Order: sequence, then C-alpha cells, then structure tokens
Amino acid sequence: MKRYPLIRTFALYSMFAFILMGIVLSLVIYGHIKNDKLGNLEEVTRVTINTAVKNNLAKTDFTDNISETKSSQIMSNIIETMDLYDIQSIILINQDEKVIMSDNSDFTGKPPDKKDLEKIFNREVPFVVSDAYALNNAKDENKGKLIINVYEPIIYDGKVEGVVVLQILKKNISEHAKMIVQVIALTVFGGFLILFLLLVGILYKTSQTLLNQNKKLINQKSEIELSLKRLDDAYLNTVFALSNAVDARDPYTAGHSERVSKIAMLLSRELKLTEENLKILEYAGLFHDIGKIGIPDHILNKNGKLTDEEYEVIKKHPVIGINILSNVGFLAETLPIIRHHHERFSGNGYPCGIKGEEIPLGSRILAIADTYDAMTTDRPYRQRFSHDNAVAEIQKNSVTQFDNKLVDVFMKIESTVKNIN
Repeated sequence: MKRYPLIRTFALYSMFAFILMGIVLSLVIYGHIKNDKLGNLEEVTRVTINTAVKNNLAKTDFTDNISETKSSQIMSNIIETMDLYDIQSIILINQDEKVIMSDNSDFTGKPPDKKDLEKIFNREVPFVVSDAYALNNAKDENKGKLIINVYEPIIYDGKVEGVVVLQILKKNISEHAKMIVQVIALTVFGGFLILFLLLVGILYKTSQTLLNQNKKLINQKSEIELSLKRLDDAYLNTVFALSNAVDARDPYTAGHSERVSKIAMLLSRELKLTEENLKILEYAGLFHDIGKIGIPDHILNKNGKLTDEEYEVIKKHPVIGINILSNVGFLAETLPIIRHHHERFSGNGYPCGIKGEEIPLGSRILAIADTYDAMTTDRPYRQRFSHDNAVAEIQKNSVTQFDNKLVDVFMKIESTVKNIN
C-alpha cells in the first residue's frame, strides 16, 4: 500500500529534474541559435552595405540628405535582401548623428540610440545589436511591434563616415529559436514520460516483491510469536505444576498460593494499580512459595517449633524460588516481589533485611495477603485464626511488620477478603 506515495514522490522529483534540465537546455540552445542568427545577419548587413550602399554613395553624400535618385537606387539594389531577411527599414546616419535617409517612416518612431552610435563611430565594436523596443509611435498594424536595431559602420579610407541602421522585427530572430525550444520541450517531455512509465513499472514490481516479502515476514513473525507463547505457556504450566506440587506436599496449605494471589489482587485494585502491575502481582502471588519445593519435608511439615537451624533453611525458600523462575522471561518482574515478600517494614525480615519503602510495593502487598491466609488456615502446630482475629493481628503489627498505609487499605476490603476460598 506504500507504493503509491513512493511513485508520486518519484514522479514529482523526476518531473522537477526533467523540467529543470529542459529549461537549462532550452536556454542554452536558444541563446546559441539567436547568436548564430545575429551573426548571420551581421554578414548579410556587411555584404549589403558594401554592394548596395557604398557602391552608390561617396563620402560627400554623408554631409546632407541623400537625393531621392540615390535613395531609390540603393533601395532597388537591396530590396531582395530586405525581403529575404525580413528587414523592415533601412536608415542612414551621418557623423552628426543626422538621419540622411530612411525608407519607412513607420519604423522610425524611436531614434537610434546615441550610445550605440558612439560605439560604432568610435570603432569600439564592429557591429551592434540593440535591445528590443516597441513601436509605440507607429501606425496601424505596426503599432506595438518589437523591433531590434542592427548598427553597421560605413567606412571610407579607414574612417567611419556613417552608420547603416537595419530595423528588424524581433520575432524574426526569436521565432526559429522558439521552434527549436518547443521541439526540445516535446522531446524532454516524451523522454520523461517514457522513462517515468518504465520506472513506475519497475517500482510497482519491486513494491509487489517487497509486499510479498513483508507478508512472509509477518507470517514468520506470527509463527515465532506463537512458538514463544507456547514456550511461555509450557514454562508457566511447568511452574504451575511445581507450585501445585508444593501445596500438595502439605494438605494444610493446599490452595494457599491461589488465595494469596486473589487477596493481593483485591488490594492492588483498591490501590488502582495498572493492569500490567496487576498481572505481575497475580503471578507473584501464585508463585511466591515455589521455593519451598527445595525445602526438606521433615522441616516443611514439622509439627513442633522449628529449631534455629531449621528456620534458617526455611528462610532460603524466596531465593530458591527466584532461582527456579529466573529462566521464565515473562516472570522477570515478579522476581523482586517474590524475593522480598518476607521482609518486615521495620527491617527485621528476610532474606535481605531491608525496611520501609525500600521493600517493593508488590512485596509489601503480598506480605499482608500471605500472612492473612496463613493465619486463617489450619496448621499442624495450631488451629486457624478467625477472620476477625487475623484482621486484628494484622492491625496490631502495622508499622512493625506491615506498611501501615497498606493495612488501612486492607481494612477497607477485609469483608471481601473473608469470602475468598
């Protein structure tokens, strides 16, 4: 589905590149053709002056207006050249910058430029082409036409005696060049269109290939995720089996882990923890005593009071538990909670002896849930506590064993906790 923006982007950039290339190429060719046209015009002008003007005039003719007879003779000699090159008018100017002959008054609306004339008279350049200007003073159909003046010196004995000014319509210079530019533009556009269509086809095929590869990768990803889920489920089922095995070793504690998990969830919801944290705490409650699988039966199920040595063995079960669960990736965040669920708020717990809010929140929640269920369950060495007595005991040990703020929250839900079985 991404191929369309890609193709559009490619089309825009390609079009921009082709247009820019076409403009630059057109300008270069236009300038070259125009210069060739003007160069050709210079040669024509020089030949026209030598054959049609100088042969019919003498130096003395440049002192005043040329007679009608000589003007007619000059015009008859160059009429073919004017028609061939579409020259609109011819003007002769003497050294005093006076017009001594003009064949077409319509094209003399603007006097010859003094600076251009001076360049010719001073022999700074052999040939001058003026900028185009409009015949605003001309009549009828000639009004507003763009004209270019071409200045060529008339030289006798090495001295400039006068200047011939040929007036030519600008379009005669530019039309040919414009035609070439149009051909170039059409060629560039055609080339762009062909190249674009070819590359669009390549892009389309490439995008289809990428889409197919992407689909394969998505399918492979789904298969991998399914395999990982099965692996996690297998781990989870194994851990559940171990947890159930621990409870099964002692009929007095059967269902203990599940009840602790439920009580911890009630507390967590009252604290408005996130769904993610609720799930973590649920698993922590289910597996908090899994380390007891590594505790010998004669210690775990002893009817009487444990010796100091036996108690030290019991205190190892949180560490044993996290060692068992350490290879289950999705249970990684439960490990600190399980490790510290026997810590005391005053710092007298195990295995690390940390205190207060150094103890993870999940461990502090689990401690209340674990203690409540342990007190309300029959044990070999004592009868179960009533619900009210267990709640009173938890309140009694607030601040020393439990987080007093969490005890306050527990008191809000204790009637609900009573119904958990």
